Amino acid sequence: MKVLTAVLSITLSAAVLPLDVTPASANRMNCKCCMSSDGGRSYRYQMALRRAAIPHTCSARADWCVRSSSARDDRFQMCSAAKAQCMQTGVYVGPYSMRQFAGMQKL
Repeated sequence: MKVLTAVLSITLSAAVLPLDVTPASANRMNCKCCMSSDGGRSYRYQMALRRAAIPHTCSARADWCVRSSSARDDRFQMCSAAKAQCMQTGVYVGPYSMRQFAGMQKL
């Protein structure tokens, strides 16, 4: 009888315990558990993928600079100057953001 009581108490506690302790699953859409699980559709993730796809060469960075700064009138001069500096040093410095990209191939 003692064994049966012990087994029943362990079984019942094992069945009840997960209901209270487990974190919210992705199926419960209560706007707290699923905020970051957008399946890779966020703008930030998409932009990171696009930036990672850019080849690491001076020419590719300069081309990307011209495409991404289409609203600026001096984009050709600024991007070509950044490309020329990159061809000499191997470090591309963004003309507008001053962000540095080291280890670029001189192509």
